[in-house]
Amino acid sequence: MTEYELEDLLTGTSVAAVDSFGMYVTILVAYLIAAHLAGKQLSSLQIVTVSVLFVVASSITLWATYAYMSRSIPLADQLELINPHRTYGAQPLVRDIMAMVQSLGIIACLSFMWSISALDLNDGNWHRGGMQP
Repeated sequence: MTEYELEDLLTGTSVAAVDSFGMYVTILVAYLIAAHLAGKQLSSLQIVTVSVLFVVASSITLWATYAYMSRSIPLADQLELINPHRTYGAQPLVRDIMAMVQSLGIIACLSFMWSISALDLNDGNWHRGGMQP
C-alpha cells in the first residue's frame, strides 16, 4: 500500500474509534439521566432490565472502540516505517487506558443506579427495591 492509502485507512479507523466512543458516552449519559429521573420509581425488574441493556450496549461500544484502536496501531507502525520523521501516536497503552476508563464508567453508572434506587431521599434511609412507605 502507498503512504496515502495507509494514511487514509488510519484516518478512517481513527474516526470509527472516535464515533464508537461517542456512542458509548451517549449510552452512558442516557443511563445516568434515566437513573436520576426515574431510578426511585422503577421496580427491581425494571432496574435489572434497564441495567442489562445498558451493560450490553456499552460493552459493545467498548469492544468496538478497542477493536478500532487495535487496528490503527499496526497501520501507524507501517506509516512510521515509511516516513520515520512523523509520529502517528497510536499506542497500545492509550488503547488499554481507554478500555479501563470505559469499564470503570460502566461500573460507576451501575453503582449510581443502585444508590439512587436504594436511597429514599425523603428520610435519608436505605431501602431495597426503590420507594417504600
